[in-house]
Amino acid sequence: MHRDLRIALLTAGVLLGFGSGFHALRMRHWERRLAWERHMAGLCVEAARGGPGRPSPLFLPGDEAGR
Repeated sequence: MHRDLRIALLTAGVLLGFGSGFHALRMRHWERRLAWERHMAGLCVEAARGGPGRPSPLFLPGDEAGR
């Protein structure tokens, strides 16, 4: 009786723990995607308004990018 109860509780704990972990990973991915979309929208709005364009650090020469 006690053994069956322990097995059931451990199984429930494992399932809930893994479920919680996968849910946290999914929420983190969702939040990062929303942040990326907000960033891109801001860049598009700035470009549409004719603001000064900021070049990406990936395309700058080595001395200008601080390398």
